[in-house]
Amino acid sequence: MNQQSAPNPMVTLVGLAVLGGVLATVTVVATTLAGDDPLRQKAIVFAAVVSGTAALAGWIVSRWSRGKGPATAMAGGLGATLMRLAPMLAALAWLSTQEGGIRDAGAAGWLVAFYLPLLAADIVLTFLTGPRGRPNGGANAAN
Repeated sequence: MNQQSAPNPMVTLVGLAVLGGVLATVTVVATTLAGDDPLRQKAIVFAAVVSGTAALAGWIVSRWSRGKGPATAMAGGLGATLMRLAPMLAALAWLSTQEGGIRDAGAAGWLVAFYLPLLAADIVLTFLTGPRGRPNGGANAAN
């Protein structure tokens, strides 16, 4: 019998804090690079909100599916990927329909600039908190 362990809520909270820290760091760097242009500042805020929300939601969904059965774990992984990508793709689609405004201020580029560090942090967190192998050490159990 394969025992499943529930995800540790503290690990989920630490992951949210790490992702929030990465988001804050990228936001500070981006706003420093943007200068005093108010339109570019709006583009950065837009990118930070979309990317940050997507990253945090993806982390929560991926942690929720930990320790569950194989089907739930697979669905959780796919759901987490969807939670990370769907808002980004929707934002890019919306930006492509706009004239001027934050589109001309480089919002699409800022979306990518926020998405990549958040994705890298999520991948590192997943490796650090990922499954440690089967509970029985990988040995096949007798039927």
